[in-house]
Amino acid sequence: MKSFKLKPILLLAAFAISLPSFGQGLKAFKLKNGLSVYIWEDNTKSDVYGAVGVRTGAVNDPAEYTGLAHYLEHVMFKGTDKIGTLDWAAEEPIYKRIIAKYDEMADETDPIKKEVIGKEINELTIEAGKVSVSNEFSNLMESMGAKGLNAGTSYDYTIYYNSFPAFQINKWLEISSNRFINPVFRTFQSELETVYEEYNRGQDNPGRVQQQFLLSKAFEGHPYSRSVLGLPEHLKSPRLSKLIEYYNTWYTPENMVLILVGNVNARQISGRINAAFGRLPKKETPERKKYSDLDIKGRTQYNAKIGYYPSVYLVYKGVPAGHPDEKALEIAMDLLSNSSNTGTLNKLVIDGELTSGVSTPMTFREQGRNVINVIPLYDENQRRFESNKSAEKKALKAIQQIANGEFENWAVEAIKNNMCRDYDLQMEFNENRANELMNAFINETDLGKVLNYKDEIMAITNEDIKRVAKQYLSDNYLALYIEKGKNKEENKIKKPGYKPIEPPVGKQSLYAIQFKNMPIGQVDEKFIDFSDVQIKKLNDRSKMYYTKNPENNIFSLTLRYGVGEHELPKLGIAAELMNNAGIMGAYEPQQLKEEMSKLNATCSVNADDNYLYITMRGYEETLPQACQLLARQILMPKLDDKQLSRIKGSILGSRQQRKENVNLLANALTQYIRHQDKSNYINELTDKEVYELQISELTGDINRAANYEAEIFYCGTLPFDNAYEILSKNLPLVANERPSQSPQDTPLASVTENTIYFLPNSDAEQAQISFYLPMQKYDKQDDVLRNAFYQYFSGGFNGLVINEIREKRSMAYTAGAYIATPEVLGNQTYMIGSIGTQNDKANDAVDVFMELVNNMPKNAERIDNIKSYMRQEALSSHPDFRYKARVLKMYRQMGYEGDPAKENLPKIDALTFDDIVKFYEENIKGKPYAIGIMGNPKDIDLKRLEKYGKVVKVNERKLFNTKDTMF
Repeated sequence: MKSFKLKPILLLAAFAISLPSFGQGLKAFKLKNGLSVYIWEDNTKSDVYGAVGVRTGAVNDPAEYTGLAHYLEHVMFKGTDKIGTLDWAAEEPIYKRIIAKYDEMADETDPIKKEVIGKEINELTIEAGKVSVSNEFSNLMESMGAKGLNAGTSYDYTIYYNSFPAFQINKWLEISSNRFINPVFRTFQSELETVYEEYNRGQDNPGRVQQQFLLSKAFEGHPYSRSVLGLPEHLKSPRLSKLIEYYNTWYTPENMVLILVGNVNARQISGRINAAFGRLPKKETPERKKYSDLDIKGRTQYNAKIGYYPSVYLVYKGVPAGHPDEKALEIAMDLLSNSSNTGTLNKLVIDGELTSGVSTPMTFREQGRNVINVIPLYDENQRRFESNKSAEKKALKAIQQIANGEFENWAVEAIKNNMCRDYDLQMEFNENRANELMNAFINETDLGKVLNYKDEIMAITNEDIKRVAKQYLSDNYLALYIEKGKNKEENKIKKPGYKPIEPPVGKQSLYAIQFKNMPIGQVDEKFIDFSDVQIKKLNDRSKMYYTKNPENNIFSLTLRYGVGEHELPKLGIAAELMNNAGIMGAYEPQQLKEEMSKLNATCSVNADDNYLYITMRGYEETLPQACQLLARQILMPKLDDKQLSRIKGSILGSRQQRKENVNLLANALTQYIRHQDKSNYINELTDKEVYELQISELTGDINRAANYEAEIFYCGTLPFDNAYEILSKNLPLVANERPSQSPQDTPLASVTENTIYFLPNSDAEQAQISFYLPMQKYDKQDDVLRNAFYQYFSGGFNGLVINEIREKRSMAYTAGAYIATPEVLGNQTYMIGSIGTQNDKANDAVDVFMELVNNMPKNAERIDNIKSYMRQEALSSHPDFRYKARVLKMYRQMGYEGDPAKENLPKIDALTFDDIVKFYEENIKGKPYAIGIMGNPKDIDLKRLEKYGKVVKVNERKLFNTKDTMF
């Protein structure tokens, strides 16, 4: 089908466009003020995904004030001159003084005087906080059942999004449009500190540091080269006036799009959309600054010591989004590496020549690059990585093969089919559809390209691919060598300390009162209908779960054997090896991948503590053949010694870097306080056991696992009986299967006295704090109470934890707590909390969190919001068809026969705030707990921590299995 150009017209009825069957629900129009509206109707969904996108991001930050777009995203949640204000006449002059003070502080060069002005701003912010409620916007969103309320800033766009019940569409349109009318950037000082935390958090993550190094060289001379967060020197001296100027300049209606996807009727709501978003005043959008593209000539090398291990990035010129060569170039890059592992780089990994090799097109609105990342092989005998130079040479041969046009037709056709299949799979979800529409708006491409994607892909010829491969994968490239090393300290931002903001409790604006009284649509109590999930035994114990696919001809199959690493500790490695296995006497690994790819099927194998999973997706016309290949592979796997050597080297190589990996150390500490010597890190294979692994024992583990009872989850268009016959005859299922003991829960550590485990780490820029408190045994009768307590204590932006630690005090970018439930009925539940904060604020953060645990503040006014949210969330959280059977199995495992909402809605309706308080007092207050802290001992006062319990120092060796260690 030919693509079409949508013209900016006002009448929805004018869009009588011929669309593909799945795209019939797509409507698009413009308001008089220039704002674009995209609506994708799908009444099979239980909710609506709503987003407002703006065609601006970090690329439009002024060079001298970087970070504005991201700062703005943060403060767009703080309300307006109506939302969140208790007395705008009193608040406005304070707000204007704060704006002026930021200008004064930015102009001041004396650090001492800057600090004084910062404290003056803090006092003004506290004063303004007495006549405002900065979290009212998120409170109102919670009251109408909004889920996943969040936002994101990239280089080319900013997006604000969440999902909500269909009957709340009028309220959502009202508040989502109102937030863009006279926004007030309250508590800017708190958000500044939060962004400091976000920046410093990134400095502890070598992946983010490497990504920024890559961008700085790949897009030198363009704003894409700098961090979306902004440069550190600009983060230290922001101007609120410039933020307001940025908003007024770029947040114009013609630069914005409203996207609604899901259970929504465009014709019914078009008038309401116009009334709500039509209020935004029409404004001109300025011309964008143009930048020349980077001229890459020959080979240019850059080096940086910022990794845990060596790696190489090869950077080639690419194309911007929407360029005529974009799709052909994407296929060329997939010929290097793809999800079916049939690319030339994939072959190097399968042959044991590289640890990994990945090709990625980086496609932005204005420019693009093609990036190949390879990690050298780790030599298990020499206990070191091969050189980056040798890895580059290997990668260049693989790249040159594609640049020379040396690829087969079947490989191209398989990639194109996979791209079309992945597109159809993505289009099953509201959020993915919205993202595709968002990309089309941001890059100013025809909506027809979204709908006609598959036609466009299939029309690309081999000659097109050869042409772009030769043109773009040339001898002109950047070679970025990453070596082991630490990030430089001078890039860190020290966070200032300010007094917390204490907004009035239980107060709300006039807007909030009026908003809550707005009429809503009819509320239908529609529960999840599991009648379309069919279940039938396959053998003595194994079962098949079947769900009809109503949207496309793509099947999904998960074969789950009832044994995992709890019983077979080496099964995870065996599963990884299976992903690059062949078939004894028939196919080498690469040949088998090619055969699967020709069938347009992809298959992956993995294992966790409880199960071995084999997942396959493809088109149903080739289902029997794909299952036959899979069965032969499982029954007669041809595992490869080179692959085993690569996997062993990867495991040992990563273990060699553990002491430098602060995030892994923090995770190991969390596991330790929760499970003690039963932690997965302590129960892992020893270095010696990894080194001595043999193909024979891993093949044996796969064979042993395949003898356990299995569950097959199948979703497709075939009638149930046809699917049952194909799967029962062609999958590797044995009679008289061994009974499964799964799932099993990793034993929890008992806590008899309050204990703080401290792991000293002078390299960690942020302290990582975890909290563990064992609770009562799981009973579904308590689900409503548990969920209500969570929503009050830590749910979203309105929970106590995020409010007290982040919103009021900006001690962390992320902070939260939740009650975890076990896999097995009757096992213990537990509360787990986590905070990432500056080392010098760790003690304060622990104080705040423990005050919440020991003396939980009681705000009874929140109960209506909590009940409203829980009720609407229960009615609108329905699984998509592809996962319905898995969800049913999970609910039954929890003790429910169907949708838990049937049992729980009456309990939600009867819930009182006293119930939440009682749950807290019976299960949390005064109970023994454990705290884990990893951080710099120079900045953390251990003596001060003793008021919370016994302080125990631990080292890295305590957290891992050190028996027969090689490092």
